[in-house]
Amino acid sequence: MTIVVGGYIVGFPLGGMTWHHLNYLLGLAELGHEVWFLEDSGSYSLPYNPVTWKCEADSSYGRAYLERTFSNYGLPIRYCYYSEFQDRYFGLSRSELDALLKRADLLLCVSGVTPLRDDRPRPRRAAVIDTDPVFTQLRMTDDQQFRGYFHQFDAVATFGRLIGTSDCPLPTHGMNWIPTNQPIALRHWPVAPSSSRRFTTVGKWEHTSDRHLEFAGEKYRSSKGVEWMKVIDLPRRTKWEMAIGMAAMSGEAKEQFTKHGWQLLNAEAATIDCLAFAKFVAESAGEFTVAKEIYAKLPSGWFSDRSAAYLASGKPVVTQASGFDRWLPTGRGLFSFQTIDDAAAAMEEIASDYAGHCGGARQVAEKYFDAKIVLGELLERVM
Repeated sequence: MTIVVGGYIVGFPLGGMTWHHLNYLLGLAELGHEVWFLEDSGSYSLPYNPVTWKCEADSSYGRAYLERTFSNYGLPIRYCYYSEFQDRYFGLSRSELDALLKRADLLLCVSGVTPLRDDRPRPRRAAVIDTDPVFTQLRMTDDQQFRGYFHQFDAVATFGRLIGTSDCPLPTHGMNWIPTNQPIALRHWPVAPSSSRRFTTVGKWEHTSDRHLEFAGEKYRSSKGVEWMKVIDLPRRTKWEMAIGMAAMSGEAKEQFTKHGWQLLNAEAATIDCLAFAKFVAESAGEFTVAKEIYAKLPSGWFSDRSAAYLASGKPVVTQASGFDRWLPTGRGLFSFQTIDDAAAAMEEIASDYAGHCGGARQVAEKYFDAKIVLGELLERVM
């Protein structure tokens, strides 16, 4: 088929975010499809330039980064970037994009960031993947325009694999949510043995307050900071080195975590491009991380795309419960925790048989995150 993947690379050209989309492109290409990438800036925000640390209308850094990344991983340079801020098309002209969309079999919008514009042709099928479950379903309750965006698609999928089942209280808004998860192009994520004693992760400490929502009379924060505070004493309870790189982490929080034995990393340096992020994961012993409060308190089955990459590299993962243990096996390479006692016990178990848990991590990735399997199943459901 001819498949156009809608996503967000030029606007935020950092390795972690790019891999989220790149795994779709690589996986679909490995399945034999003709794959194109479409990015429409919409009116969200100006493209970010990690060299200048500024958001600016000029997208030249992001476009060069995208082309370099595609080349590094053997993908044809097939993309179109539309800048609403400049009203300009790059990669393809407006007429070339229209011709592509007319003949395309599927438009697959990852993370729901690609506008469906009335003045553009519509492919034979259009599907959207909700990669931020819980937030998506709760926002829909009071945001008719946001809800309407999803209703435009022929099929809707979600990383919240429990949504629509008796295990999840979230509203479905009358949509048939197809369960899916992050695909990993395993050929590009080989097992990476390491002698490191350091468990790592990168992410964002705090999101803006407009992402804090209410459900059934209770408020839920789209914040990791409140969850990290619950495990601040963990370095004192494990022999592993513990390191985190959190964007938007306050100076006060950095000081507190340093005093409790945490190593602080430069998150942006670790993810400056795809090669850097893969190297960062490869040189880690494993991942320890928390989930946003909104994920932890309202389990949807969500599982992090970043954690999936650690598993693929043969790195054990210890992560906060979000309902994923309803569909993923835990206890061998992957651990779910609710309390700091659970987390400490998991770290101790990994230390008792590190090689075995590294092997278990890769096995989980091969069975549940292999892009060829995940995307093959998804295409069967959305076409």
